[in-house]
Amino acid sequence: MNARAERDTLAALLAAIEEPARASQLADGDVSQMLAVARRHRLTPLLSTTCRATLPSALGEACRRDHVLTAARNLALTAVAEECVAALTTVGIEAALLKGLAYERTLYPQTGARPTSDVDLLVRDRDRRAAFEVLNRLGFEPRAAAPGFDEPDYHEVAWNRGGVEIDLHLALAPYARCAIDYDAVWRDMCPVALGAAPACVLAPSHAAVFHALHMAIDHFDVPGLYVADLARLLATPDGVVAARATAHAWRCARPLATALAITGAFQPVWALTAAPGPVPPWAERVARTFGGLARLARPRQLWRKYEHFDTPWDALRYTWAQGRRHARERIARDIRRRSARDRLGLARARRP
Repeated sequence: MNARAERDTLAALLAAIEEPARASQLADGDVSQMLAVARRHRLTPLLSTTCRATLPSALGEACRRDHVLTAARNLALTAVAEECVAALTTVGIEAALLKGLAYERTLYPQTGARPTSDVDLLVRDRDRRAAFEVLNRLGFEPRAAAPGFDEPDYHEVAWNRGGVEIDLHLALAPYARCAIDYDAVWRDMCPVALGAAPACVLAPSHAAVFHALHMAIDHFDVPGLYVADLARLLATPDGVVAARATAHAWRCARPLATALAITGAFQPVWALTAAPGPVPPWAERVARTFGGLARLARPRQLWRKYEHFDTPWDALRYTWAQGRRHARERIARDIRRRSARDRLGLARARRP
């Protein structure tokens, strides 16, 4: 399948999610091809919950199975999230659900409709060390192998226990990347049910800007599921206006503009309803190539990254911070390697 064919198939699948009656038209295509694209873009559980009755039988059955597996996985992740949030709350740390599990509770009515691979939690940066101690007591180990992962310029740290990953965010993006107002983020949090644990999620406009920023950090080389997410996060013109105002204040306007352009290209009914506005040239270029088969080449990734800073000063500040961090990591790795070689040489010298 070439990139154009995958884009066309992705468009047809997202159209069926947007208007379930159109799912019957999928019978005219290659089911194996549609299933491959749907799984690649993490859409099969959502297809099952939104338009199972009108999907071609073979595709519908595969999507149903994926939905069952996703529901089971999400329930297991929810139990871990509840455990972690409850433990954090016990020591006075407020925690917010981000992305997958948050979306399942706020955007999708049926369990398992929105797949996620880990638990994303946000805590305040001032609670960094205390949160690390809590996760350590719960048996999690930091997965970040880079030296200095717990230094202040790391905005997230991955923790693992028995194959379950907690992505602990201390910020929504690298600190040098933009100007997120964390006082407003925490002030405007919305409560959400998470078993007995008192959890919360981002306000809709904040969640939408974070979603767009996350897409930009991944060079917009992301699953089509993110399009369905954003269409639900910003379902009305007022929501789009609020998100644009937030993005402008946080210096994330360009990422949001491109995320809106992609969503408008693949969710035309949403575009008519939410009125996302004109599409800037850089956003149109990304939307035109979204959903292709091949991963972006590194030069193209870097181009997209720097094209989506709101100001040159943000790009320079980010480059300096990341360069400093990478240099520190490289030096620490070299020191560890030399130390390991020295120990090995000493051990060999002691052999009779």
